[in-house]
Amino acid sequence: MTMTVSADIVLDSENRTTPVSGADLDGSSGTALQGQAAVLIWNDIASEGRDQFYRWHDNEHMPERLALPGFRRGRRFSKPGHSPEWLTMYEAVDVSALISPEYLARLNAPTAATAAALKHFRNTSRAVCRVVRSVGSSMGGHMLAIRLNVPQEQLGAMSRYLCDDAFPRAIASTGIVACHLYQADRSASYVNTAESSTRQFDVPAWVILCEASTAAAATKVHDTFDRNEFTRLGVEVRKDAAVYALEICRLSSALYC
Repeated sequence: MTMTVSADIVLDSENRTTPVSGADLDGSSGTALQGQAAVLIWNDIASEGRDQFYRWHDNEHMPERLALPGFRRGRRFSKPGHSPEWLTMYEAVDVSALISPEYLARLNAPTAATAAALKHFRNTSRAVCRVVRSVGSSMGGHMLAIRLNVPQEQLGAMSRYLCDDAFPRAIASTGIVACHLYQADRSASYVNTAESSTRQFDVPAWVILCEASTAAAATKVHDTFDRNEFTRLGVEVRKDAAVYALEICRLSSALYC
């Protein structure tokens, strides 16, 4: 199954992708995703805060986020020994859910457990993103995550290369069950809140995620993305790309209503 907001993207004044055509990514029509947007978070945790992080994230943070309007699914992945060690993904109906009054109220009133856990965050990246392209209909237990910076003048060419060439080849590989291309909404990512003020973070501009049934497949598919083509287009590929393994997945209770 292929879902898209078009490989031929149009850029608005804030350098965001605007849908030209295509179907909604609402999780009801065969796509692997549960919406048109996501919050993507990479982080390390100081050694003394690891147990506290797991207690908080499993039992409070993820249930709290999935109770918010428009949040559909939360997943956390890890790669022990790699930095950043964790990747968390909150899928939402659209970007409006990720800047909603309800969500911002929660970000501006962190619980005591949240405030304590955030003190241990290190090497954090956080991006509020829109889906540009999603191919495949299954959720994988392993996720290849690649972060990119793309010159303004090459946004269309880079998107077409990924959507028309790299993704079709990737999804044809054994063990690859879905591929997604996200672009960060910078204004939504940099909304100032009580939580954001507790830690430094960067905002990756573009993100490739490939879901796989095995770690080996996720590792192998990295070679599908032509480094020479990225170089030709002036695309900067961060050196910390990694294959993460799923630790926890939670759905919004609204999906069962």
